[in-house]
Amino acid sequence: MRAKCHRCHYPLNTCLCEHIKPVHNQTEVVVLQHSKEAVHAKNTVKLLQLSLQNIHCYTGKVAEDFKSLREALSECDDATVVLYPSPESTELTSTYKLQNCSKIKRLIVIDGSWKQAYGLWKRNPWLDKYPFYRLPDNIDGQYGIRKTQVSNGLSTLEAVAFTLQCIESTDTAPLYQLLDAFKQQWYRFSGN
Repeated sequence: MRAKCHRCHYPLNTCLCEHIKPVHNQTEVVVLQHSKEAVHAKNTVKLLQLSLQNIHCYTGKVAEDFKSLREALSECDDATVVLYPSPESTELTSTYKLQNCSKIKRLIVIDGSWKQAYGLWKRNPWLDKYPFYRLPDNIDGQYGIRKTQVSNGLSTLEAVAFTLQCIESTDTAPLYQLLDAFKQQWYRFSGN
């Protein structure tokens, strides 16, 4: 078994600690992560957890897996939104903060492949009580180390970074820099 860094938990030869810079987000980011995605070597939620100051991750597939989250939300679910391109979702624009007086306090993000994310949404109808937002169609992802059939498919890190920029004007450059470092490490050791 390879030795791992005690801070970032990546193997020592791919340690990312020098690239981790804290991002002080006011909006709580809640990630619903598909259980298969949680063990995927290329998942970017791990990078978000290393940087964001206000993030919580729940792993599972069905509503029962997220029982503790649902209970916590039932006590304080005001100003909670879901980032997912459902048919009823509203497009999130870079001018969101300027146009909206209401404050989003909690952002629920569904993490997994497109098929896994769709399954999570369908198996968790409790999410439908919240407003849904989607990213604009014209955003190009920079991730590139995972294949997708979706033309504008973004990593979860990119989606969260864009959304935080829109809703609270957070400087998310450190997230993109960490993603770039992660990609460089991946390419270096995968031979691509």
